Amino acid sequence: MRVTERSRIEGLTLAQSRAASRLEKATRIAADGSNVTKPSDDPAAWGAKIRRDYDLAMLETRAQTASRTQGELEIANNALSAGVDIMVRAREAAALGANATASPETRKLLAQDVRAMRAELMSVGNTKYGDRYIFSGTKSDTIPFELATGAFKGNDQVISVPVMDGVHLPANVSGAKAFTAAGGRDVFADLEELANALDANDQDRIQATIVHLQSGHDQLVRTQVEAGYGARRFADAIDVLANTKGVVAEREAREIEGDPAAQITELQLARTAYERSIAVTKQILSLNTHG
Repeated sequence: MRVTERSRIEGLTLAQSRAASRLEKATRIAADGSNVTKPSDDPAAWGAKIRRDYDLAMLETRAQTASRTQGELEIANNALSAGVDIMVRAREAAALGANATASPETRKLLAQDVRAMRAELMSVGNTKYGDRYIFSGTKSDTIPFELATGAFKGNDQVISVPVMDGVHLPANVSGAKAFTAAGGRDVFADLEELANALDANDQDRIQATIVHLQSGHDQLVRTQVEAGYGARRFADAIDVLANTKGVVAEREAREIEGDPAAQITELQLARTAYERSIAVTKQILSLNTHG
């Protein structure tokens, strides 16, 4: 008899334990909104969730990198636009100085203006984005143009940024091709030559600089166009990454998250089953006590 009662009590304890486990799981799922909150819930689904979470984290990292790079290229575009304006002003100064009616005093004043333009353009070439020099190539911690001589201290290497698997976009434009003879003309040397020619009151030398200034202007425009195009490509990449993140997140939700109504129903059923299990256990124990 004692064996039968012991077996019955063990059975009740097991049933109550199962009911408690069911209630605990139903409560956790209803609170979290996910059918899989730990590996034991569904090992295969949990593994899929880990992979999706990794994909989402990777997409977020790439989106942040793309956003920073877009910002850097937009700064480069704006800086080069300012540089183009400076070259326009320099060409106008050269045209004024080349005029036969220009006096030596006028040319001296123009020389001062041109040297100020050169310093302004040097500042453009040494533009920073955060703590990075944007025209130094991969030597982004090095000032690209030496203030005294205009010598280029950066390099012409391309920084490549992954935006999708197998897809890399250039994240910088060439300071060398924008400002130095690598792009056709050394714009700082040409501005210095114009200033010296104006100081020397040499009309022929002044006239000779105009075509060189036009070439320098054009190479800055080419690099500016490249920067603007690069910024637009990264803006497009950001949109693609955002859409891809949405697709991955939706897929994970379908695989992991359950129907909220079904989760609430299961919680109610689990609670009822647990309460019934407790009531039955109490009743059996009460009968055994009175017996």
